[in-house]
Amino acid sequence: MSWPVVLNGIVCVVGALLGVPFAGGSIISIANMTVPWRGMLVVAALLVPAMFVISALGTALAYGRTAPPIVVGFIALPWLYGLGFVLLMLVSFDG
Repeated sequence: MSWPVVLNGIVCVVGALLGVPFAGGSIISIANMTVPWRGMLVVAALLVPAMFVISALGTALAYGRTAPPIVVGFIALPWLYGLGFVLLMLVSFDG
């Protein structure tokens, strides 16, 4: 395995482990919301750690077998998903 795959794997393991308490805190926050898309937010929160796992596995499987943009997409997946989730949470807060 090359170093980008190993580095992404390490980052994704740490991200998945830290994503679990992040998702738990988000679910507690979502429970107090009154927006109609509350259920979608709960599912989105639970998928935050899963995106890190998908990124690690996807990068390991795609590296050397597919085009480099696909590998970059797998590496960027959890970060883009997390950014989208945070933005959706910010829009959902009653203000």
